[in-house]
Amino acid sequence: MLKLFELNTLAFITCSILLGGCYGSKNTVQTPSWVTDRPMNPSYYVGIATVSKYEYPYNALDIARENALNSLAREIRVQVSSSSVLSTMQVNNWVEENFASEITSTVAEDLEGYTLMGTYETEKEVWAYYRLSKTEYARILAERKRVALGRAYTYYLDAEKLKSEGKIITAVERYLMGLDAMSKYLAEENPYVGEDGVELKVDRALLNRLTEVISNIDIFCDLTQIEVTIDDKFTKSVKVGVRFEGAKISGVPLKYKYSRGRVPISGTTSTSGDGWANIVVNEFDPGLMHSELRIDLDIGGLTKTLQTFSPLKSLVKNLRATPLMVPIDLVPPKIRVIGNEKIFGDKMDTEVLVPTIKSELVENGVEVVEKAGKGVITLYVDSDTNITGDVWGFFTAFLNATISLKDENGDIINHMTLDNVKGVQKTEQLAANESYRKAKDDILDDFVNEFMDSIYK
Repeated sequence: MLKLFELNTLAFITCSILLGGCYGSKNTVQTPSWVTDRPMNPSYYVGIATVSKYEYPYNALDIARENALNSLAREIRVQVSSSSVLSTMQVNNWVEENFASEITSTVAEDLEGYTLMGTYETEKEVWAYYRLSKTEYARILAERKRVALGRAYTYYLDAEKLKSEGKIITAVERYLMGLDAMSKYLAEENPYVGEDGVELKVDRALLNRLTEVISNIDIFCDLTQIEVTIDDKFTKSVKVGVRFEGAKISGVPLKYKYSRGRVPISGTTSTSGDGWANIVVNEFDPGLMHSELRIDLDIGGLTKTLQTFSPLKSLVKNLRATPLMVPIDLVPPKIRVIGNEKIFGDKMDTEVLVPTIKSELVENGVEVVEKAGKGVITLYVDSDTNITGDVWGFFTAFLNATISLKDENGDIINHMTLDNVKGVQKTEQLAANESYRKAKDDILDDFVNEFMDSIYK
């Protein structure tokens, strides 16, 4: 009886061990082969990624899936970029280099058609595995391209119609929008069969027409030379027109620049409904004799219809219409200087301030004249000194002066004063001379510059 009990106990323990082993093996998750050996199938793109649960304790699976898709995209990008050849739009080296890099860096965006083949996780890590059929991906890309070329072709037809109607700027926008619509495919051959059954290479047609239109835009001016004089207060409004095939066109964005002397000035404008634009040139630095107004087609203004990060923006900047250059000649102002310089109420035999002012005016490009006449403005200098007595054997003199600039009609252009310019010396005469010397220095420092600015600005 005892032996039977021992046998039953032994049998029970043996069965328990066997059953436990069977139960454990039944619930152990086998490691997928793709975790240790990356699948090699020429018919598929593959993306596999692993993520640490310690690094991403709450969303490790989501990050693993995201990284696996990025891996899939990188494999597509590498394979496409290694075989892509820029075969169209050979405009210049920039096009070849820039579009090749743009396309290979964006070809794998907006992936679709992929399949999640599996996920796997341990206590420490999570894996995700995606794959995408190359045949399916090629079909998706072909369909995207077909739609993009169709849109580009529609823009091309619209642009051609607008061009024939004389709506040149709107036509340019449509050409640009057509190129933008197919910008991802500009490194490929892009034949498209149009409504008339004729095959057309859409990208070349769009670019050729765009280049042709822009290069034939004619910027012109009603002046061959801009003359700026004091009669105009050194300000001139210049009319600039734009035409295409002889007809003036509206809404054309323009940019311009010219030098005022020390500072170059630039700005933008556009033609109004009559095909003309006004550009004001002014505030020149005193003494400037010549400048030049340059007007260009504002290519940047034409690209506003493009997407924010469109690669076309850089391409279009290389397109040029012939700029217009108009010389600017500034006629020096004619100034007559009349002085009434006194010491203690008596007119001086030799003037001090007037010669200094004349010299400074000439240095600033002014034509100094002796007689009144048409277009001549006059600078009046009135000055006198007074004495305050002596202290410890020294005399103090104060000079007061008014300097007035008037036009030929006697109207004041500018008026300034020198107040209580102090001179101290051992005699009254020397003190007065000292005050004149200091007044002369003040004129050299600031006075003439301020008067010149009032003439030009």
